[in-house]
Amino acid sequence: MTTRSELASWSSPRTGESPPGRPAHIAVQISRLAAAIEGNPHRVEEWYRSVCIRELGGLTAQELVRQGKADLVIGFLWAVRRRERD
Repeated sequence: MTTRSELASWSSPRTGESPPGRPAHIAVQISRLAAAIEGNPHRVEEWYRSVCIRELGGLTAQELVRQGKADLVIGFLWAVRRRERD
């Protein structure tokens, strides 16, 4: 996937934990956005797990999601779709 380079985190303000089902919803949203850019599902999966996003600190999308920073990944993908980033 060729990448070009914010929403709120899903963490609960009281407990710091994710509400049930929310991470899966975010993963689906990220997958759909990435698929709109790169139609090959295998390449989308590879990008999500393996490609370091320089503009987001050199971390992969998967690492950012695990850190509760899915909002950054989603913002990044929207910027790519709008052709604001490579």
